[in-house]
Amino acid sequence: MIVYIVMLLISIIFLKLAEKQEKKKLKILMLILAVVPFFLVSILRYDLGTDYLKRYVHDFNEMAQGRNVENLEIGFKLLIQFCLIFTNNPNILFIITSAIILGFIMYTIFTKSKNYILSILIFFLCGFFFNSLNLVRQYIAISLILFGYKFLLKEKKYYFAFIICTLIATTMHSTSIVAIILVFLNKKEIMNYKWLIPISLVILLVNENLFELIKPIIQNTRFNVYLTGNMAKGEVSILYILENFLVYIFMYYIYTKNKKIDQNGKEETLLLNIQGLSLLTTVCGACHMQFMRIALYFFIFQIISIPLFIYKIPINEVKQDIEKLFKKLKISSKKINLEKIMPKIKEITSAIFIICLLCVFWHTNIKNNDNEVVPYKTILNKEISIGEK
Repeated sequence: MIVYIVMLLISIIFLKLAEKQEKKKLKILMLILAVVPFFLVSILRYDLGTDYLKRYVHDFNEMAQGRNVENLEIGFKLLIQFCLIFTNNPNILFIITSAIILGFIMYTIFTKSKNYILSILIFFLCGFFFNSLNLVRQYIAISLILFGYKFLLKEKKYYFAFIICTLIATTMHSTSIVAIILVFLNKKEIMNYKWLIPISLVILLVNENLFELIKPIIQNTRFNVYLTGNMAKGEVSILYILENFLVYIFMYYIYTKNKKIDQNGKEETLLLNIQGLSLLTTVCGACHMQFMRIALYFFIFQIISIPLFIYKIPINEVKQDIEKLFKKLKISSKKINLEKIMPKIKEITSAIFIICLLCVFWHTNIKNNDNEVVPYKTILNKEISIGEK
């Protein structure tokens, strides 16, 4: 884990330097250097995650021998064929896929985030970076959808560009077709808590029984593997459900406050709806574990939605709500000194999010090693593990 922590710290240093740069070229250089540590750790890895050798190296070697690989999307096959033009060494596959994944995700952060450092911390602490080391095909698809997100914020004629990005994504991982729904989510608030929370509770109560309704649809397709064995089980991830629920409630509260003063735009509406989908699909994981993979297409947007909604906190409106709450609880606002606290409310909120995400990170990637990425192993010396479990 030491390698990953050092990687993160170096990246943050360059991001801080980027913030201080007045010249555009120097700022761009600092931002590029901030990505380099993530890129180096990604391309130099060896046998991290369950799919590294069993899936990606194996499939690469099979195609290098001229054999076809079943159950592999055409886009990823073409990507392997492109790699084989240059070398039969599978390391090139991880170099190119890392460049694609980190390139599109970091581009989205640097062009859409209101707080680069917070976005990078969310990318790291929520496990998205660690997922990308394992779920390579899906994260190429996710990065393409993130890249296409900007087109949904423009005029309707640009939506086609997002659809193109999504269709290309499906050639990498077919489940990404679900992202098409985002085209319909930027006009009005659809994910309202009045129906979202009750339905989520019902799904949790019904759990795996709900999937019985979907069985007839996929039992004669290549996805019938998800109908038997461990693949057919639900996965109730209380930690991720709680995280998505709290983020949704925070975003909904800020959205409602800004709605009263007419400060919401297309982006706020879209990101609130995406977060609602993230919560709903995470809850649906109780019905079938595949929903947890689908949730990633929406969950990833927190790298830009959380910084945006913190940036959009309406200080005066929030202050009034806090004062009303204190009055009900018979707490003196003078003791809390709201006049000094409120100007720093955005920084305080960011700090609270980071602390909460640290708890998530501790449980998932340190305590349980969910993505099997520690100890870090490198292609430079495959026999030595760098870092600590």
